[in-house]
Amino acid sequence: MNRIFASFLLLSLVSSTALPQTDKAKKIDQLIAPFVAAQQFSGVVLASENGKVIYEKAFGLANADYKIPNQLNTRIGIASITKQMTGVILNRLVEANKVALADKLSKYIPDFPSGDKITVEMLARHRSGIPHRVMPPEMESLAYTSEEFVEKAKQAKLAFEPGTSRLYSSGGYAVLARVLEIASGKTFQQLLQEYVFTPAGMTDSVDFEGDAVIERRAQDYYLSPNGLVNVPVKNYSFLVGAGSVYSTARDVYRFAEAVLDGKYGEGAKTMIGQANFAGSGSTNGHRSYFEIARDKKYGYVVLSNSAGVFDMISQGVKEILEGKEPSIKSFTIPKIIPNPNKNIAEFLGRYKRSDGSETEVVIRNGYLYSSDIKLYPTKPDCFFEYRFFGDACFIRDESAKIKEIKWKGHGFDLTWVKQ
Repeated sequence: MNRIFASFLLLSLVSSTALPQTDKAKKIDQLIAPFVAAQQFSGVVLASENGKVIYEKAFGLANADYKIPNQLNTRIGIASITKQMTGVILNRLVEANKVALADKLSKYIPDFPSGDKITVEMLARHRSGIPHRVMPPEMESLAYTSEEFVEKAKQAKLAFEPGTSRLYSSGGYAVLARVLEIASGKTFQQLLQEYVFTPAGMTDSVDFEGDAVIERRAQDYYLSPNGLVNVPVKNYSFLVGAGSVYSTARDVYRFAEAVLDGKYGEGAKTMIGQANFAGSGSTNGHRSYFEIARDKKYGYVVLSNSAGVFDMISQGVKEILEGKEPSIKSFTIPKIIPNPNKNIAEFLGRYKRSDGSETEVVIRNGYLYSSDIKLYPTKPDCFFEYRFFGDACFIRDESAKIKEIKWKGHGFDLTWVKQ
């Protein structure tokens, strides 16, 4: 009986639509299979060719506690792809003369600090100076209305004089969402439905709202040497307009097509690159990416509720759709070694990248964390993290003091300098 149940469970961890198995679809299956077998991928993958979906499958668990598998209609957080939807709303309200890019923030929120220097366009282009996060992580587990969040944003110190630099800011986009509410007289959820979801036929997408229950929502997980682990509790109302939408792969694809097809107006097409339209997001365990060519020769969506090998799968799917052989032939998980470092306290501190991004390395329960990313030791001074499947090595100067972090993974090579 147990053997029968186990076989049923294994089969249930993959769901798909009845699509013809083209050569490219078979290759995508072959690409993903090793990652799924190693329990390193959980989510949904969709691919299209010449405007037609040729592949759509769900993998892994939506809820590990109850062994509930992901399905094609499972809602997974799409994180910062939400910002592009906010951009559509902004464009529509500009066209309706309800808001102008040159409008000062003080027009809508009179007592916002430096609100007479921050414009709507600065909020949209990450040039307002409002930090990416405006409150400590422990406060992000509480429910906020958009008005309550703005009160928190008012207390945050600006990273720079408005308009003088650029810093990616979810905090700034959440303030922008509140501006759009005030300018239109509607809630952000209503704006999403009217200007984004309905025109594209996105019937499975919802915006996170306080403590409301979201049906068919996948739980978020991190990977670890022992399998899935729960992520820190977050209430995504603090990311309204910036990373609060839960969606399906099919709906994300519909969104991308709607931009290309002009369903959001010609102004929204400015988001499209020279060759394609793409977007990505990452928050607290879930990751998202979509890309669709201008001529719709190919398109794909990857959503995951456990991050990890996400980038490898995303790149491989693209290569297959472009008629190439996947460059990823295999992958290796480094061996975790207990306590190879005599004093992990010497790694602590704040580190900064050249683009202004910062991270703080701290100790929690005997492990190093970079912000909320757990670092597992692999050798002296070097660590592995499952969230982006990367290696982080601390580099020393001539006097053996830590001077920077070299953080490398699939598709990224970053340097963080100790402050």
